[in-house]
Amino acid sequence: MSSSLPIRRLLISLKARYHLWCGKRAYRSGDIADAGVHGRKVIQGNFESYDAYLLLGKIHYRLEDYRVAAEYFRRAQHVDQGRFLLEGFPDDFIASLHAERPAGGRPEYNIVIRSTAMREPKARARAQPVEAPLGDFSSRDEWLEHRDRPTLRAGEWADVDWDAEARKFFEQ
Repeated sequence: MSSSLPIRRLLISLKARYHLWCGKRAYRSGDIADAGVHGRKVIQGNFESYDAYLLLGKIHYRLEDYRVAAEYFRRAQHVDQGRFLLEGFPDDFIASLHAERPAGGRPEYNIVIRSTAMREPKARARAQPVEAPLGDFSSRDEWLEHRDRPTLRAGEWADVDWDAEARKFFEQ
């Protein structure tokens, strides 16, 4: 009978992953009621899931049930502090959800997004030569062919007869 325990855990894990996938898909499509059902099924049976807690927190935030949202966000933070920090929530985000506010008053946040330069490992950086960015061109040859033409500025495209330009491609 001891061999059935790992199989049972596997099945619970697969079921949780299925419901998490369905919940995320429903949330992205705007069906937050269905997303909530799937999110709650993931955490049934004490299954700790950062993604499920985060999903349920976002759902309750959209429903303006901030106290429940704060609890789910707190659980997500407890399960994986590093991933929660990477989400970019302000430091006082969870505490601000507990604050009293007038009916219909949504919390407001000032979120700053900082870019960080991605560093490649030294071995990979030496192995691949760095090429100049091509902008909108698909290849270096295309860039060489059109580099002498002036770039289009905002509003200039309105003066172009695109049908005539397309005909030029087929007349050659």
